[in-house]
Amino acid sequence: MVSVESQTTIACLSVAGPDNPYQRLMMEGLNQSKKLSAFNGIHDKFWGIARTLLNQKPAYLHFDWIISYYYRRWRWFTYLSVLTFCAQILLARLLGVKLVWTLHNILPHDRPDVPIHRFCQRFLARRCEWVRVFTHSSVERAAEELRIPVEKIKVVPEGAYTQVYPNQVTQEEARTYLEIPPHAKVLLYIGLIKPYKGVLELVQTFNRLDQDNAYLCIAGKIMDAPYGARIKQELNPRVLLTDHFIPGNELQYYFNAANVVVLPFQKIENSGSVILAMGFSKPIIAPAVGVLKERLNAQSDWLYGSSLEMEAALKKALHTVPEELKEIGIANFKTLSAHRWEDFANAFS
Repeated sequence: MVSVESQTTIACLSVAGPDNPYQRLMMEGLNQSKKLSAFNGIHDKFWGIARTLLNQKPAYLHFDWIISYYYRRWRWFTYLSVLTFCAQILLARLLGVKLVWTLHNILPHDRPDVPIHRFCQRFLARRCEWVRVFTHSSVERAAEELRIPVEKIKVVPEGAYTQVYPNQVTQEEARTYLEIPPHAKVLLYIGLIKPYKGVLELVQTFNRLDQDNAYLCIAGKIMDAPYGARIKQELNPRVLLTDHFIPGNELQYYFNAANVVVLPFQKIENSGSVILAMGFSKPIIAPAVGVLKERLNAQSDWLYGSSLEMEAALKKALHTVPEELKEIGIANFKTLSAHRWEDFANAFS
């Protein structure tokens, strides 16, 4: 048995909170190793890094997201916060604390002021022991963007979420709950609704299909009001929009009501929605890019390369018998076992 004193301590920032299962499962996975002790750092978007360093004295400081430490509503406050962020990173180096970072997106998808983000990301990356990405296809682009050698990047995919969300309702129960006809062919998009997610294009493509028994369910909070207004103009009785954040205990109704999940991302590095859909044993229509090609290798012929191919994929889904769709979904579920949350612990060895 490894004593507490001999464990390598890892403080994790920023603190995502109880509504974000990713960070909790990540820390639980790290703690499966008897040599590691992972815990949340101190939640403070201004001085949380310094307070964590001085109060908790970890051996490693692991970052998931860093935007909250330097980006503010007012430009002058952002510039000031950039200075305090950089000062806290230098303090970590001065104290001998090792810095590591999980890069969720190579650059923020929907944030202005790219030069500010780029500066802070490169400043941190150059002072990290290593940077984690989720897919091999991200390595060279991340290294180029961050201006660090590829040898400094480690690939560790995230694990599954099957133990987090309930999954007991039948398709009939789910469709009754959502008021969808029991024998319909149902396509589902689920997740936050932003321009880079491609939801408007999905609705427009679906509306061109001549399928009386087909329904498209869009579930997630609209984060861009003008974009949401354009989507609402395209709605019809067979396009169902749920414009709010879907609680974890309701996800099963949306996934189990669907025959196929459609994720028409225009930009993507990693996607919890993909892993969620795989956990609910669903076939997935998505672009053939990056992490999607790697995670969805069991159903690669359902990935598309253009808007015309997306339309063809939707038609294919609506004409495929339910039994075959279930088999594809089961194959996706089985591939989840290839990656476990505890795999991340190996990066610290």
